[in-house]
Amino acid sequence: MNHALKSMLIAAAALTAVSASAQDKATLDLLVKKGVITAEERSKAIEDGAKARSSSGINKVFVKEDATKRFTIGGYFQAQYQSFGYSQSTATGVNATAPIQNGFLMRRLYLEILADVGNGISGNIVLDTSGNTTSSTTSWLDRAMVSHSSEIGTFDLGYRKVTWGYEESTLTSLFKASSGKLSTVERGITNRYWNEGENGNVSRSDGRRLGFGAHHTGLHYNSVVNPQGFEFGASVVNAAQGRVTEGTSTNDLAYYANIVWNNKISDNEAYSVGVNYGTSRYLAATTTPVNTLATIEGYNPFLMAKYFNWTFQGEYMSTKVTSSMDAAVNTDDQNHTPTGYTAMVVYKINDNWEGVARYTNLETDMRGQKISDGERGFAAAGPSGTGLLYDKSTAIYLGVNYYFNLEALGQKVNGYNAKIQFGFERSEFKDVITQASTSTLATGAGQVSATVDVIRLQAQVAF
Repeated sequence: MNHALKSMLIAAAALTAVSASAQDKATLDLLVKKGVITAEERSKAIEDGAKARSSSGINKVFVKEDATKRFTIGGYFQAQYQSFGYSQSTATGVNATAPIQNGFLMRRLYLEILADVGNGISGNIVLDTSGNTTSSTTSWLDRAMVSHSSEIGTFDLGYRKVTWGYEESTLTSLFKASSGKLSTVERGITNRYWNEGENGNVSRSDGRRLGFGAHHTGLHYNSVVNPQGFEFGASVVNAAQGRVTEGTSTNDLAYYANIVWNNKISDNEAYSVGVNYGTSRYLAATTTPVNTLATIEGYNPFLMAKYFNWTFQGEYMSTKVTSSMDAAVNTDDQNHTPTGYTAMVVYKINDNWEGVARYTNLETDMRGQKISDGERGFAAAGPSGTGLLYDKSTAIYLGVNYYFNLEALGQKVNGYNAKIQFGFERSEFKDVITQASTSTLATGAGQVSATVDVIRLQAQVAF
C-alpha cells in the first residue's frame, strides 16, 4: 500500500513538474523532507517533467518554416508625460504667452521579430504601433530588411536607417545609438531638422525639415565590427524616406558613405572619431512625394569619448540645398546651406543614476523651421509666434536617468531594459522669415523671438 501510494505521489509530482513552477518544486522538497520520496526520486521527477515540458512545446515558439535556425522576439515600449510652456516678445516690445500644453502619450510601442535561417542570412522586422514616428512616411514600420553577414561585413536589402547624426544612427560599434538607448528623452533640434520627415510645401513658401537621414529603402553595407581600428559603411537608397516611395523621375536615388576610427583602450576608456557623407535629391512632402530637381549634399563629422564615468558626444552637420531654379517643381528659389551642431555630456553617478546635459544650435540659412520642427509634440494655440517660420534656434537640455537593478537567468542586469528619464529643455527661436519670391527677415512687430520650456518624464521597458 505504501509502495503504491509512493508511486502515485511520484507520478503526480512529475506531472505537476511539467509547469516547472516554484510551488511544484516546493512540494517535491516537502515530500523529501517527510521521507516519502528520496532526493534521487525528486531529481528524477523534475527531469521527467522537463522532458515532458520540452516535448509538449511549453516555453517554445514554433516557426512556420523548418529551415529557421533561430527565431527571436523582442521590443520595448515607452510611456511619457510632457508639458510645454511658451512665451514670446516682438521687436517692438510686445510680450505674449500661450496656455500650458501638457498630457500623456505612448511614445513608442516597438515589436521586433528576427529570423536567422543560417549561412549568415536573416530577416528582421520592427513594428511601431504608437504612430509617433515622423522620420518615415510609414509611421508603423521602423525596419524591414533581409541581411547577409560574413567575414567581409553585412549587407542589408530593404528598409532601415541610413547613417547620419549620432542621436539617430552611429556607425561606431563602441557608441551604438537607438531610440531605446538615448540618454535624453527626445532627440535634439539639429537631429530632427535633418532626420525627421520632410514637411515643406511644394510651393516656394515653406522650406522646413529636410527628411535627409533616417529611414530609406535600398541597399546598405556595414563593415565588420572593429573596436580598435576603422569601420565603414555605405548606402544606395531611394531619396525619399519611407518603404513605399518609389522613384518619380530619372534619378531619385541617394548615396551615403561613412567612416569611423575606434580606439577602445579598456572598458573604462574608449574613443571614436568619424564622418558621415550624403548626397540626395530633395523630394517635397506630398501624398506622392515630388522630385523638386533640387539636390542636397553634406557632411557630418562627429567625436565620441568615454572616460570612466564621463561620456562626451559632439557633432557638426552641414548640407547644401541647391535649387533647380525651376519654379514649376522647386520648393524654393534660393540655395541654402543649413548648419548645426550638438554637444552632450553624460555623467554616470552610480549603477542606477546618471546626469545628462546637451546643447544644440541650428541655423537654417533662411530656409526656416517652425517650433514644432524642433520640439516634438509642440502644437500650442495662442499668439501668432507659435506658427511662424524661424531661421535660428538653440536649446539646452538638463536631465537625469534612473536604471533599475534587474536579474534575468541568474545574471544581474543594469541598463536600458528598465529605466525612468526626466528632462527639462529650454529652446529659443529667433529671426522670423517672411517668404515670397525670396526669403527675407521680418521687421518691427513681425519680428518675434520665442521661448519654449518643456518638461518630459518617460518610463521604458525593453525585452
